[in-house]
Amino acid sequence: MSDVNSRLALPATPTPATTSAGADPRNAPPDAPRRFLVCDDHPIVAEAIADCLELAMPGSLISRVSTLQAALAALRAHPAFDLVVLDLGLPDAQGLSAVREAREADPMSPVVVVSGSDEPSLILAAIEAGAMGFVPKSADRRTLVSALTTVAGGALYLPPDLPGAPSAAPVDGARGLGLTPRQTDVLRLILRGLPNKLICRELALSENTVKIHVSNVLQALGARSRTEAVVIAARLGVSVR
Repeated sequence: MSDVNSRLALPATPTPATTSAGADPRNAPPDAPRRFLVCDDHPIVAEAIADCLELAMPGSLISRVSTLQAALAALRAHPAFDLVVLDLGLPDAQGLSAVREAREADPMSPVVVVSGSDEPSLILAAIEAGAMGFVPKSADRRTLVSALTTVAGGALYLPPDLPGAPSAAPVDGARGLGLTPRQTDVLRLILRGLPNKLICRELALSENTVKIHVSNVLQALGARSRTEAVVIAARLGVSVR
């Protein structure tokens, strides 16, 4: 039996817009259906997540896989999903390594982690690994829908009661931070979990220039690390679009 269970199958051949690992779902035609990948080895959980996506964004292409290797294959073959929902308890992966491998396979597809644990240290570690959202499996349906639509819309989602997260004064998104257009580009790629090397590639900048921009972005956010920057940006509702 195939490892993939798709409501609407992925195209047999990627279209020109999705052949590059750096492709961006935001560059898709405005009338193109949204594409989601759900990776969870529990069919009931995967079905519930798929139902939430269909409820929030009707007409979407929702593909389901039950192993990390199947997810990686889908990400490499058809990159630029609007959202990847990833369980941390997969049979062929060890915790947060699944997030890192998914981000390496397709850096531009945002990842939301779902987990049976809601430990703050795990949530922050998932963000550090490159996730743009984290939803405990104990969350109710409304919370799950909110989290998925938030990240699919370009913002970040963290549990609102996450203890120890840096607070942030309200600002007008990225504009209110006083960043230059290039610094804003760097911030958006940081929020997508891209390391400096990939930011260099995406923006055609030198490594030293990117380091300077990252330092300025962290300073503007009042963050001591990239992880803190992501958490603060989530509190501010900064979008990656």
